[in-house]
Amino acid sequence: MEFKWLEDFLSVAKLRNFSHAARERHATQPALSRRVKALEAWYGVPLVDRSTYPVMLTPAGDHFLPLAEQIVADLYRSRREARAEFGTSGQAVSFSMPHSLAVSFFPNWWRRQPQQGDLTAKVVTADFDECVEMLLGGASQFLLCYCHEAVPHGLDTHGVRGVQVGRDRLVPVSARDAHGRVLFDLAADTRAVTPLLGYPRNSFLGRITSMLHAQMESYAPATLRYECALVEALKAEVLLGEGVAWLPESMIGGELRAGALEIVGDVSLTAPLSILLCWPTASGAAAHEPALRIWNDAVSAEPRVKAARVQLEQSA
Repeated sequence: MEFKWLEDFLSVAKLRNFSHAARERHATQPALSRRVKALEAWYGVPLVDRSTYPVMLTPAGDHFLPLAEQIVADLYRSRREARAEFGTSGQAVSFSMPHSLAVSFFPNWWRRQPQQGDLTAKVVTADFDECVEMLLGGASQFLLCYCHEAVPHGLDTHGVRGVQVGRDRLVPVSARDAHGRVLFDLAADTRAVTPLLGYPRNSFLGRITSMLHAQMESYAPATLRYECALVEALKAEVLLGEGVAWLPESMIGGELRAGALEIVGDVSLTAPLSILLCWPTASGAAAHEPALRIWNDAVSAEPRVKAARVQLEQSA
């Protein structure tokens, strides 16, 4: 049994609506519904009557509700007391982030933090929705994520503020053949169908690349050949010559310099990405002094980060 199952059940019990509960838990409705069903399977009886609108708790659900509320409250209270008594959180700062940022961005960014020498960085990688759940649930103090102006993340509705700490760019790339020729050139005048390697459409990068795919397909035929949420998996498929994928430029710098990969298409098929450090400022997190220092440093540095991005875009 997972702790978040209890929190999902409590949200459904409070709001009597799976869609509203999913929004509150910053999860998709199917994911939240699966977790509530998993809790019911573990508990052994149905807890929610889905045949009514709004949904109601079953008699077993009504009986289980106060126990679930007590378990969640006791666990959070115990964690607060342990941290206060033993100070285990005082020398560690926890981050949740996509795996791609943990590999391509976080190590160098963390080394530049003036206080990092006295702290332990605890990094957990997951997809965006899971990272948000960890942040809102207190399992991580910070969320590091991509941001694009066309795909709102909605974190501000949960009292979460983000500051820009870096930048990247999604670019379409193709491998080369044994003679150094690009396998799939989006700029070429060809009627050949281009195989695409993409992200799930409901993921953050999937929503961005879906717009880029549609733009490309307005003048060039294409077909989706492979789909995976992991950037590293798409990168491996591209290097094998399986098709074109949109990858964060920071993840493929070595391959671009070595000539193993090449950016194909023009600048209209790229997407600028901001990298945000997010903090639940309304949650009382300011009591954690090391995290507060990191946050204040990021806020102070944000104008310089944004100015550097403008200069880069003007020189492009």
